[in-house]
Amino acid sequence: MSAALLLWPNVAAEEGEARDDRRAAPWLLAVAGLWRRLFGAETGWLEAAGVPAAVGAAAEERAVFPWLEADAALTAWLNTESALERADAAGRRLTGAPPAVVRCVHDKAFAFEAARDEALLPEDLVATIAVFDAEQLRDPDAGVAAIARTLDGWPNWARERFTLKPRFGSSGRGRAAGRDGRADEPALRRALPRLAERGGAMLEPWLDRSEDLSASLWLDEAGTLQLLGTSEQVLAPSGLYRGQRGSVDSKGRVTSDSERDEELREAAVAIAGRAAREGFFGPCGLDAFAYRAPSGAAAFRPVVEWNARFTLGMVAIGLVKRAHAEIRAAFAPDPEQRLAFHFALDAPAGGWPASDSSLRVLRYAEADAVVQPGLAIALDRATLDDRLGLHQ
Repeated sequence: MSAALLLWPNVAAEEGEARDDRRAAPWLLAVAGLWRRLFGAETGWLEAAGVPAAVGAAAEERAVFPWLEADAALTAWLNTESALERADAAGRRLTGAPPAVVRCVHDKAFAFEAARDEALLPEDLVATIAVFDAEQLRDPDAGVAAIARTLDGWPNWARERFTLKPRFGSSGRGRAAGRDGRADEPALRRALPRLAERGGAMLEPWLDRSEDLSASLWLDEAGTLQLLGTSEQVLAPSGLYRGQRGSVDSKGRVTSDSERDEELREAAVAIAGRAAREGFFGPCGLDAFAYRAPSGAAAFRPVVEWNARFTLGMVAIGLVKRAHAEIRAAFAPDPEQRLAFHFALDAPAGGWPASDSSLRVLRYAEADAVVQPGLAIALDRATLDDRLGLHQ
């Protein structure tokens, strides 16, 4: 067998290892193909989660980040027990932290507890987030009673709308919503066994978000942290992932352009340190958001979720870096100039426009593909939004 790095694209593994053997949905195929573009041309591929070995375009000669180069190893999207078994079967080591460590710090409860301990949780949320383990939810009657007791202790504003989300999940999938402090709604009750199978749940008030941000990082085995970049997440109201946006400078450095970017970076460093002390190393990311507080003032929650795996934010940053030479050739930016970018997992409503002198569009799928991911770059965000029909 070749000594080249092998990839295991278990993109949906956190929602259940059983998905490994199912036929992949079109969005999973798209994500797997985009992820593959971060690696070098000699990288091998193991079929996983219904993702065929042919998915994705031919890679560049070298990986976009040096730390992705790892001969005679296997790299997974998320380090799970199945990924470790695949690595062992292939006679490879699994890059990154052991699955047990990954599961510990990938748990949404870890992010909540770390944020609370590091004083990174807004005061109005400290007493309005609760962690439920799987055993508390397996019996729907007991689970409803426990949730009701928690809601009874919340202020009225928090009880108006709330959400119960899986401790292991992504992109808003698997949530159950509630209103007016009612814990025994049929949909909520039905969700409890499913949430128990996902490792438990987090009970939180539903907040009126105004900005979603993410930081992408690499933590090596010695504990050295590299901040790869920050960006703004583009999410549906439900939390479903749609894309990333931000800016890139003449050296290829990517940032969110948010006034909260420095606070996001500081929080990312703090939580990465906590994860490292638990034994974690590898690709990781922090999600954060701004919201309207009960007082009506703008507020920021710098730690929402800690992702102990590759993320689409990291993929977007990698794709921007891959396109750096093309971007420089198209726009010839000045050293101090920042160009706007928008990455989307699927095409905008009007489709991807053609490239011209004001806009550069890179498409990552065949014309007949169900999902049409792409990356657009323009001189400024106004031009970008106008040409893509976004008008945010």
